[in-house]
Amino acid sequence: MRVLVFTLFILTILSLCAQTDSKTFFEVIEAYEKNDEITFSFDAELLGLIDDNAFFTVSDFTRFSREIESRLPLKVEKIDDKYYTISATETTFKMAVSDSLDGSIIDESFGVQVIVNDAAIPTSYNNGFWEFDYKPDHTDKILIFSQGYKSTPIGVKDLFNQKTMTVGLGLTTRRLGTVVVEDYLTKGINMLPYKQQIQIDVDDLPLLPGETDGDIFASITALPGITNPDGRAGNIFIRGSETDQTLILFDNIPVYHRGHYYGTISPYNPKIVDDVEVYRSGFHPRLGDRVGGAIVINSDDAIERSKYGLGANTLFAMGYGKLKLSEKLTGSLSIRNSYPRTFKSPKLEEISESVFAGTSLVTQQGLLTNRVEVSFSDYNSKLSYQVDKRNLLGLSVLHTFSDINFLPVTPPDLKPRSNDNRYVNTGANLFWESNLGQGWESNFSTTYSNYDFEFQVNTLAQDVEPFLSNNSIDDFNVIQEFSKESSYSSFQFGLDYKWQNVSTNYQNQLRDSSIYKIQKTVTSNTIAPFANFEYYGWSKWFFQVGFRGTYYSALNDFSISPRVLFNYHLTDRIVLKGSHGWYNQFLSQVKNLEYSSGGFDNELWTLADDESGFIIRGSQSMFGGVIDVNKWIIDVEAFYKNANDVTIYEDRRLNPDKDYYTMEQETYGVDLLLKKQVTEDLSLWTGYSYHDSKIAIDTTDQVSYKSKFVQPHVWYTGGAFKKNRWKISAGWRYASGLYAYSLDIAYAESIFKAGPPPGSGPPPSGPPPRNPFEDVPERYPSVHSLDISASYKIPRTDQRKWSASFGLSIINSLNQSNLTDRVYRSRDGFVDREAIGFAPNLMIILEW
Repeated sequence: MRVLVFTLFILTILSLCAQTDSKTFFEVIEAYEKNDEITFSFDAELLGLIDDNAFFTVSDFTRFSREIESRLPLKVEKIDDKYYTISATETTFKMAVSDSLDGSIIDESFGVQVIVNDAAIPTSYNNGFWEFDYKPDHTDKILIFSQGYKSTPIGVKDLFNQKTMTVGLGLTTRRLGTVVVEDYLTKGINMLPYKQQIQIDVDDLPLLPGETDGDIFASITALPGITNPDGRAGNIFIRGSETDQTLILFDNIPVYHRGHYYGTISPYNPKIVDDVEVYRSGFHPRLGDRVGGAIVINSDDAIERSKYGLGANTLFAMGYGKLKLSEKLTGSLSIRNSYPRTFKSPKLEEISESVFAGTSLVTQQGLLTNRVEVSFSDYNSKLSYQVDKRNLLGLSVLHTFSDINFLPVTPPDLKPRSNDNRYVNTGANLFWESNLGQGWESNFSTTYSNYDFEFQVNTLAQDVEPFLSNNSIDDFNVIQEFSKESSYSSFQFGLDYKWQNVSTNYQNQLRDSSIYKIQKTVTSNTIAPFANFEYYGWSKWFFQVGFRGTYYSALNDFSISPRVLFNYHLTDRIVLKGSHGWYNQFLSQVKNLEYSSGGFDNELWTLADDESGFIIRGSQSMFGGVIDVNKWIIDVEAFYKNANDVTIYEDRRLNPDKDYYTMEQETYGVDLLLKKQVTEDLSLWTGYSYHDSKIAIDTTDQVSYKSKFVQPHVWYTGGAFKKNRWKISAGWRYASGLYAYSLDIAYAESIFKAGPPPGSGPPPSGPPPRNPFEDVPERYPSVHSLDISASYKIPRTDQRKWSASFGLSIINSLNQSNLTDRVYRSRDGFVDREAIGFAPNLMIILEW
């Protein structure tokens, strides 16, 4: 025993002595230059590839030289006793190449190519290893390729530090279902038919018409079947679904508002966004609680180098940073903020006139009061830690804030008042992605978010209580998903748990001067197991079958929502596609209710309790095909979707004498896209959508209406051009007018026919007034808009470590008057609301 202890003691001492005799490469170089006055000549960027954890001998120069040449693809040459050079030398490398799913060896029967800067270099197979000779260069791009597998990049640094390594390749050509239609609309927008998903790679996205800042929501509305009829970027209607029926996630954090300034400005900085997933007709069972569509926004994880930027346009100023803190730790931060409230740019003025048209902020002469103050900001941050090659941890935080103050134009017989409308949407997401080996992966995510909406009207009189309408959502979510991939199939399953707490605090003065107050909170737990199976073993078929089971505690309700999706490859260039699925929604907004006063489209969020909110149950079906040949893309999809038990309120304000009802929505139509990549620099596209709809209110008379925001015919034609430092784009949209005799008009007519309320004074003498609602047309006139954008970039160079971009965009460059709605005001009759008029915007961004 003593001998063993003594031996361990001696080995420990020797190990400590060895560590003190070893240093990192550059520490050894510095020691020799300082102590022995030896000078070395080398490429610092090339030798910067040496692993920071690699140690070399300090005490013996000959041994140090041999270590370098034996361990690294380098040679040491002596010029004289005090001057040496260290440079790259051609070295034989060995790779064990295998299938990343089942671990099978890819041997000489398959063949492996090593491609350096798009050129293949010779390889040979020997005793389980692929061998090749290569002289490293830190600027090289290296790919490993085998027939039937995806090209896999290998970092020069990885190769530099290990002459023998193992590489796993993923299958590609055997999975016909995973064909990707690249540059679907333009560069950076791709279609994945096997997921029936459109993916937007923000870094690759060129200018889109009317935008120079890469507005995410504006990019989405360029896609067929997705519209914002009143021109507001955040008022997104996916194939007729109401805005609250579309799930919006930012790094898994739910977003409950439509954007800054009543949905006119996207509340995210695209500079830190990696990609956006758009689902128009159904989505994976891991996503739930919506019956319309889904928009999933993912910020950047793979940051290769630190990057910073400062920018400004006529709406806000912004700054961002992407930080490579170490080889394992990266982070990002974005801040955007509006200007002082007194600043009103031309675009902000046009937005204001569109938003407040038809409200009490407009005089009888049609002029908007200048007593409108707008303030908004958003903050996004993220940290990602690559624990090892198999595990990634991350934390993402989102904060958006909007505050609008205004003083309406008050008639002489009413007391003046001030209004304050604000919201805060904050959330944090912690995630853990783990590769368990043998094709298994684990994804864990936990999220907390909070949404607070406040609207207050203060009359400038001490004896009148303020009008309040507050709405808050607290949301805690945990998702654990496992997935398994094999050569011809993949399987995902998991559990989604959600706790939600929705509160309403309402206070308003009724016509009899009494005060009506509501304070209500609904809390629910939702437990949703889900599973999804994908099979691509048949040569022409791809199938996806899944389900989501949901238990909703507030109503003790359990439901199963199955989904099925298929692709059939008619040829290598023609894919037929179809899907059908059922969906449930427990959190939704109440329709018809003017919850915030003034008609600013801020409905009340409620959790289903069968009193003030109901469970929406819907289904979606789609069938279509896509052709991708000779730089032409032709995509057509026919769809049918419905949503049952949508909550609608009987009045425009909460009232003890009114009640909540339900309605059914039915939408169907066809979306078509034709796109041509004319040259490498020029792409042209045109799209057409035909949509129709029906709304049936569940009352005794079963009244049916058309959906207000569904336009039967929409045409969109555009193009994007890039040449050298210039980018130019233009797009023209023409659409049917919105449905005129909507629920809003029907409600206003019912009030008109009912006459003045009891006790409001003696009835008017003379003949009854003419009904102005008899002249309301079926639809308003057609609308159109020509949007243009241009930008110029000063690129970063070796001598200039920064770049700058300058841009100009114009929405509605022809200043077309696009009527989107008419509001009936008893004092003024019908008042027009129009979409955003001529709205120029200047942008400048400096990046380094």
